Amino acid sequence: MSRKVRHKVPYKKGGGIMKIKALLQYVTIWTVLSPCFSGYLFAAQMNALWTTEAGVYAPAWATREANLFEKYGNQVQLIFIQGATSAAAALISGDAHIGFLSPQVVITSSMQGLDLVMVARLGDFIENQIFGRKGMTSLKQIKSLAISRYGSSADFVGRVLVERAGLKPDSDVAFLQFGNQSNRLAALETVRADAAIVTPPMTLQARKMGFPLLADGMKLQIPYSSAMMVMRRSYIDRNREAARNAIKAIVEGIHHYKANKEQALKVISKYMKIQDREVLEESFRAYDFALKPYPSKEYFELPIQEVARRDPKVLKENPERFADSSLLKELDESGFIDKLTREYGLKK
Repeated sequence: MSRKVRHKVPYKKGGGIMKIKALLQYVTIWTVLSPCFSGYLFAAQMNALWTTEAGVYAPAWATREANLFEKYGNQVQLIFIQGATSAAAALISGDAHIGFLSPQVVITSSMQGLDLVMVARLGDFIENQIFGRKGMTSLKQIKSLAISRYGSSADFVGRVLVERAGLKPDSDVAFLQFGNQSNRLAALETVRADAAIVTPPMTLQARKMGFPLLADGMKLQIPYSSAMMVMRRSYIDRNREAARNAIKAIVEGIHHYKANKEQALKVISKYMKIQDREVLEESFRAYDFALKPYPSKEYFELPIQEVARRDPKVLKENPERFADSSLLKELDESGFIDKLTREYGLKK
């Protein structure tokens, strides 16, 4: 049984990247030297990063907890790092090998000549909701919105929802960085922000705290994944089998998560530090993860439009350059995914 290593690493300007680098080097050294990993010395050693406490990451957590990475020949440490930008930097430097990131981070990096690429996805639609201060009845009343960080999925979706209400981000509505979702709800409670954007299961927590729902992104059914599985093309080229095996593990992790509700709820509880059964149920109910999680362009069309505001050249690019479905396609065409679906008793 492998030991799980999970650290929260705050990003601080000027020192955050070095701290992340030191942490990832520590995890790698600990993995190799620890006796409990002696059976995996010849497995591919990989660091995988997730960046915010949200239910969309649950299949990745389930994959880790069920030891599915090991099942397919990899030794993977799943590590929490605050902020997609910091996670992307760790991928680009080679200190991490997998990231679960928003597509806009990948697209922006690619336009800067870097080789990040989306290989699979977690989530199918915008799942964010905006809650306002008590007494508010319309999104048009807000003057400020609590998000995580600039450039994050919360920032991106917040702009989409604010614009759909006829407001202009930054001029009509100030976007304020508060970090994780608990901090955003705290900002509402202490009136440091007029509204906060959150995802399941924190959506139920917001309702329980009495905050009015002002915008429901889930009802729009807009294709989007805030947690794309991301790797470097150069890493895939050099380590194609390890990359394929990592995707195998995640695909089975999705199946395992969907077929084992009670285990799934325990995983959500562990990683989000939530004990309330009703809140856990909210997360499980909110996400219907695809069994064949292709990173299709429909899931990052809106992010391309967002990146185009700063870099219009992106509109001239073939969207396929930002994703690589070849590994997942190989698994699909081999019958691997259909076999899993039958074994887990799930419907296609």
